[in-house]
Amino acid sequence: MKAGCAVRAWLLFAPGAIACLLAPCAPRAASPPAAPRAQLGVSLEEGWPEIEPFSDGKTATDLPGRAARWEPGAESGPDRTGYDALQVELSTEILFAEGAIAGEALWTLEMAKSPPAVLAFDFFDNMIVTGASLDGVEMAWEHAADSLRLTPPRVLVPGETLQVRVSYHGQPERGFLLGFAFGDHGGVPVAYTNSEPAAARSWWPCKDRPDEKFTAELEFIVPDSLAAASNGVLTAVTPLPGGRAGYHWSTRYPLAAYLVSVIATNFVQFEDRYAGLDGREMPLTHFAFPEDLEAAQRQWAVTPVAMRFFAETFGEYPFIAEKYGMAEFPWSGAMEHQTLTSMGAYFLQLPNCQDWVVVHELAHQWWGDWVTCGTWRDIWLNEGFAVYSEALWAEHLGGPDSLRAQMRANTRHFRGSVYDPDFIFNSTVYRKGAWVLHMLRHVVGDADFFRGLRKYGDAHAFGAAVTEDLRATFAEIHGDDLRWFFDPWVYGEGMPLYGVWWEALTPGPAAQRLVRVRVVQEPVGSQYYKMPLDALFMLADGAEFRTVLWDSLPDQEFFVALPAEPVALTLDPDEWVLCRIYYDAFPSGLAEDPGERSAWEGAVRLGAPHPNPTRGALEIPLALAPAPSGRSGPAGRALSPLPPFLAPAASPQLGIFDSAGRLLRRLSLGSGRNGEPVFSWDGRDPRGVAEPSGVYFARWLNGAVPLPGSGEGRAVRILLIR
Repeated sequence: MKAGCAVRAWLLFAPGAIACLLAPCAPRAASPPAAPRAQLGVSLEEGWPEIEPFSDGKTATDLPGRAARWEPGAESGPDRTGYDALQVELSTEILFAEGAIAGEALWTLEMAKSPPAVLAFDFFDNMIVTGASLDGVEMAWEHAADSLRLTPPRVLVPGETLQVRVSYHGQPERGFLLGFAFGDHGGVPVAYTNSEPAAARSWWPCKDRPDEKFTAELEFIVPDSLAAASNGVLTAVTPLPGGRAGYHWSTRYPLAAYLVSVIATNFVQFEDRYAGLDGREMPLTHFAFPEDLEAAQRQWAVTPVAMRFFAETFGEYPFIAEKYGMAEFPWSGAMEHQTLTSMGAYFLQLPNCQDWVVVHELAHQWWGDWVTCGTWRDIWLNEGFAVYSEALWAEHLGGPDSLRAQMRANTRHFRGSVYDPDFIFNSTVYRKGAWVLHMLRHVVGDADFFRGLRKYGDAHAFGAAVTEDLRATFAEIHGDDLRWFFDPWVYGEGMPLYGVWWEALTPGPAAQRLVRVRVVQEPVGSQYYKMPLDALFMLADGAEFRTVLWDSLPDQEFFVALPAEPVALTLDPDEWVLCRIYYDAFPSGLAEDPGERSAWEGAVRLGAPHPNPTRGALEIPLALAPAPSGRSGPAGRALSPLPPFLAPAASPQLGIFDSAGRLLRRLSLGSGRNGEPVFSWDGRDPRGVAEPSGVYFARWLNGAVPLPGSGEGRAVRILLIR
């Protein structure tokens, strides 16, 4: 327990949660909150899970040399190559015995208005270039600092199309995070790639930036005992001398260099089918290690159903004229290669089905492959979208409660900004990026949100987009520039902390109850947030009243007219805003007769819940509070019979709150096994749905029993274990 709120308030700490529970006091009895920092006074470090440095198994630990030192550079700035890449014919022979490759890249390029004097490609300088030509004429080259610079044998003409051929071989060095690698599974060799964000250059000469897209004809030569899986459509398998085979894959949709992929091993291939929105069928072609075939068939079976859902939500699967599939590879993560996700063997070896990773990588086919982040500083447009797609899938399966649970699981202490992060695969990019979309949905409304996603996708289809493109799309739909939203949430850091204090200004049986709500905002970052905060009032007659408070100031008051007496306020009840909320005061609700109360020293307290921890049902007894100094009384005993002010007609009620201070359930006083007064809770919400494991709190809703002294017994903590 640690003090951190106003006088007569507590901060109760539990693993993973902080809640501020406050004494039930009469209207105007509690002091309003002080200045934001003095009032809230809570470090964001307390009680929140630490940032997760990496996601999807995309780690950067213990990497050698260039693999550990990459950061967004030239590929995040203007394209200065002087050409557009239109197509590549890439032939790669995988030499398992040597741990090497031998390849040839034939590029079709279109010159810009100002053609370059030198044709430059990204290519690790440990690879050995053996030849280069322009339209069949040999060229001189310089290969240093991971750049291949070719000197054309003639002056290049603006707008002309030409072909550049480069031959090479070598043992690929590891890039960031991987590049081209060799391994094995069950004693069988496997070669595989993962080139995000900038490791395509580690194994083939390319223009290695996410905003450059081209079509590809891909040939991979492997021992004929193995198979090679890649992007697009398999057009041929060609027998070759020496017990080899060439696998030819073709893409008609453009892709970025980092999305070009190959995995080669002794795959077992199996298929499913996807029925498109217009009735067209497309193959779902999967590749698994023989020993993991059963697990792959079980875990990947969700694909056609999830694809249909995303097609209905975002628009048709973008690559429906080709295929989609997954190919197993020996890595502890997954990667959304265009039309063929590389799925880590790690997931197939877990005891439970990993639908979430299948859904995440499938969503990337829209957000990452169809529309690719224009720079790596904008990678949240890939990863934040995919994580929010997981939440949308959860909502599709289980409704709003599942959506909230998924977003609650995405809540962290986020360091740094979503845009231009300190590490492009950190939790801020993934999880806070998802929160940005969740909050944007709340700001613009469901209809405009999903319409905006489609418009954004259509505008940048098979191309690239940056954050400002997304903002501009939604600004046009919503009718304002939305900079007030994007500036703090995407380009800024942190999130708001809200202190909430409220009081009823019109006591008694008034036709309308005017309530004053004060919201004190303390940003964790450099600026204040303008956000629509839903406010849910629970009324004494059992009804609910909802309104929206547009908060944007350090200290702001709102006046709300209610149709009945309020007993509780929950801000952001549906969890649309990434924030922390502290409730600093509650009003009294039930009139008391001092004469009746004096016989009982005017006080009772909540006893200890039992059992606690609980797996569901529990009881919270009542006990007498200690008598005031100098007076005697039966303090500490269970109450029997009920004192007059706790008679059933008074209808005292207890509220069950979660760790964020949200009211979940109202409990009425009942009788225990021996007739003693108790509150009983079954661990469920009013609809009978079981609440998840966690820390909960019970406190008076209507203030019927204010206590003397320090306030002990006003609230009790409950640990629910499922």
